[in-house]
Amino acid sequence: MKLSRLLENSDIKHSGPDPEITAIVNDSRQSGPGALFFALPGARTNGADFIRQALEKGAAAVISPGEAPAGLLTAYPAAVFLKADGLQAALSKTASTFYGRPSSRLKVFGITGTKGKTTTAYLLESVLRLAGSRPGVIGTIDYRVDGRVLAPAANTTPLAHTLQELLSKMLEADALAAVLEVSSHALALGRVEDVDFDCAAFTNLQSDHLDFHKDRETYFLAKARLFDLLENSPKKDKCAVINSDDERAPWLLKRLKGRIKTLTFGIDSSADFMAEEVEVLERMTRFSLRTPEKSLPVKLHLLGRHNIYNALAAIAAAAAGGLSLRAAIDGVEALLNVPGRLERIDLGQDFTVFVDYAHTGAALENVLSNLGVMPHNRIITVFGCGGDRDRTKRAAMGAVSCKLSDLAIVTSDNPRTEPPARIFSDIEKGIAGQFSNYEVIPDRKTAILKAVTLAKKGDIILIAGKGHENYQVLGDRTIHFSDAEVAMEAIKGKQGA
Repeated sequence: MKLSRLLENSDIKHSGPDPEITAIVNDSRQSGPGALFFALPGARTNGADFIRQALEKGAAAVISPGEAPAGLLTAYPAAVFLKADGLQAALSKTASTFYGRPSSRLKVFGITGTKGKTTTAYLLESVLRLAGSRPGVIGTIDYRVDGRVLAPAANTTPLAHTLQELLSKMLEADALAAVLEVSSHALALGRVEDVDFDCAAFTNLQSDHLDFHKDRETYFLAKARLFDLLENSPKKDKCAVINSDDERAPWLLKRLKGRIKTLTFGIDSSADFMAEEVEVLERMTRFSLRTPEKSLPVKLHLLGRHNIYNALAAIAAAAAGGLSLRAAIDGVEALLNVPGRLERIDLGQDFTVFVDYAHTGAALENVLSNLGVMPHNRIITVFGCGGDRDRTKRAAMGAVSCKLSDLAIVTSDNPRTEPPARIFSDIEKGIAGQFSNYEVIPDRKTAILKAVTLAKKGDIILIAGKGHENYQVLGDRTIHFSDAEVAMEAIKGKQGA
């Protein structure tokens, strides 16, 4: 595609040479003959520092926030150098044009909120697959289509050109629908500005990512941007799906009233899709789904009250997409588990082990509260907090883990470049002087082994924070590490003892 054609929908003006563009990249290592290189500024590196490398590999054009160095203009006279202020917006529009605006030919569901995005996406995917839609999913765990993994997830919502490429691949695989987990980062940085949404769902708002957004209000407004995009989408029969039990629901509903169709879901407040007669059992969750037309029983393989919200969100979104209530219920009931989301590690031991992604105080409280109503002897929680991330949530996680557990083991999560001792100190600010039922074991594998060693018949172990992740970031290196694998190794060791 000619460069001029790519830039038609952007604010970038160009009247010079018009090379054929073969790829859009932001990583100079992925550049090649005919590539359009976006020199994006980053948190740790600046794309402008890698323009020469992109050109050496054959890039035909470069778009950067600054003027091209005179030396590069001389060294690469055939290359086109363009300057743009809003690089993220330009990347989004350019990528959408390059891939033929694939979202216009898919039924696109966007899911945002602090917690529940991944599980809701899995549940909705299950509904759509049973209905024959061969759905694609872009989310925290991986990017896949009709159950086939295209790539592991580098970001919950990838950069705009990667996102548009994935949507294009879904079309090539004959997908009829796409389910997107839409992060607050992606919304704030404009990664989904050129996605045509059919449905947008809001799960909940809790405190998270305040290292990026700075305050809770800014964080929420970033989430709310998804509904602006939904309203601006050229699709017909668009619908917003809102958790009526969340404190931000009234604001969203008032804002959307008269502008776009809305469906609500909830447990405690009146909603279009309500869960009643809730039962959280040891191996399933049951409830009665009440709608204005009828009530139907639902049996989930997923555990906990929070997963009822996720199921309700998926059912409401499916209904918004034109599926029957029966098809939606069959789909959510068919899902057996979600990797790293209250994932049971069962090797026949007489105690229960769960691995979960909970990495905020509110998320940890949700999970532990749900485990607390299950039959059990003691609850042992192993958790840590990520380094170089929001420090304000650490004390809360410490307090919740001790309050709702019989024993809390504080350990490392992904410390990254931050000293683990400082992370532990932040966590202990919510514990010291209030609780004594905890210990600090810096090495995560040792901490998990200790929990399994201490476990007795009827105990529940919760290993929280990393969930599906199969790595650990220690300083400047990344090692293979899976909570589930370590837990299984520990259980086998105990069984063989």
